[in-house]
Amino acid sequence: MVSPFVWAILISFMEKTDIIAVPPRIWPSKWVFANYIMLSQVAPFFRFFLNSLLISSVAVLFIAITCPMAGYILAKFNFRGLGFVFGLILATTFVPLETYLIPLYLTVKTFGWVNTYQGMIFPLLISSTGIFLLRQYIMSIPDSLIDSAHIDGCSEFGIFWKIIFPLSFPATSAVVIVNWVYTWSQVFMWYLVMANTEKMFPMEVGLMYFQRHFITDYGGMMAAAVITCIPALLFFCIFRTKIIEGIAYTGSKY
Repeated sequence: MVSPFVWAILISFMEKTDIIAVPPRIWPSKWVFANYIMLSQVAPFFRFFLNSLLISSVAVLFIAITCPMAGYILAKFNFRGLGFVFGLILATTFVPLETYLIPLYLTVKTFGWVNTYQGMIFPLLISSTGIFLLRQYIMSIPDSLIDSAHIDGCSEFGIFWKIIFPLSFPATSAVVIVNWVYTWSQVFMWYLVMANTEKMFPMEVGLMYFQRHFITDYGGMMAAAVITCIPALLFFCIFRTKIIEGIAYTGSKY
């Protein structure tokens, strides 16, 4: 699993003659930094990096709030049509983006959001998979905590903010990590459709600058790809402990 990433890092420090050598070289004959230095000369990759950072940050911020809220309602409230609503949300997880790309684009176009940040962020604000995972996790939180809060006069929002959200933080962290990686590097098709000018390109779209009609600059592409992967890896390393934190923690003593 790690070998493709190691191979990409090694290629990013190789000269072009080493990259296209036959048989292929595993280790650079000479370590060079030209592939990284030339990034700013090929395209405004710093602007691309900031665009990706903005889109992913706003998207996961909304997901970190909306998924626990929706999960709390679906797990602890009983209302008519609950099963239908939950089934409808769950059904959307089986529908790939490519199947509704055109109607989604037409919807965003009616808002006048083509080639804008809000247009690229709009379909990423809700995660049906995240809602499902949070709903399953919140169902394990004892109802006695909620009943005690009701007796003490706590509002529904207060119960969510002071009890449900802190206790569901490990599951929320896992959802945030997955969606950060998804919005950072796996929505290429949507970004390609929405971004029409260079200043709006995220990193994934910016990688196309290295693929020309007759030749592909693998060294520059791997250098840009390595830089693209760093934020996702750092984000995972920071929050990975939160995934297992509180597995046996429920807030109640028996």
